[in-house]
Amino acid sequence: MTPELEADFFKSKNVLDMAVTFTAMIRVFEKGSKQKIVDQLERSFKQLSAASSREQFEAVHSEFCEWFLVNISTAKKTLKNKVEKKSRATSYGHAAKVFDIAVKVYVHYCHLPSKEAAISLLPFLHGAVDTPIMNNIKSKYPDAGVRSKTIESVGKPEYALLQKLVSKHIQDEFNMEISPVQYDDIMWHRLNRRV
Repeated sequence: MTPELEADFFKSKNVLDMAVTFTAMIRVFEKGSKQKIVDQLERSFKQLSAASSREQFEAVHSEFCEWFLVNISTAKKTLKNKVEKKSRATSYGHAAKVFDIAVKVYVHYCHLPSKEAAISLLPFLHGAVDTPIMNNIKSKYPDAGVRSKTIESVGKPEYALLQKLVSKHIQDEFNMEISPVQYDDIMWHRLNRRV
């Protein structure tokens, strides 16, 4: 392997590692989950290189989330009141948040797998929805049918509804001038950083 190919190989691996760490969710999952998640993201992102339509992107997204539900569990946790929360199955909300943030870092921030591919993939990316963004959307559209209180209870149908509401909020507040990943950047800082 030439030094250039080796550098590209490790660049991709390092970006995936940073992206997964950036989600700040690794602590939520059982010990040893991080490498399994990174390995699956790597397989998924290789498929993205060939994705030329929204349908192809959605298939990769869905496949990752379905894999996640079968292969990743939450970590056992002791709450402040000393009650132990047992390990359990993850939710579609967990899986989608990990994928959405990782693909945003990989494609939007780092322009991978190539600049050309990133440009064509950008319109397909979802807005990463965390609990504060979800609760903000619920307050804006109280009759829309979002029932979950946290991302850990979001199933696939509710996730799809949340993505529709992200698009609606973009149109209502930003006049469709931004993408869902830009919305995610703005709203995450508004709601979490109080900028």
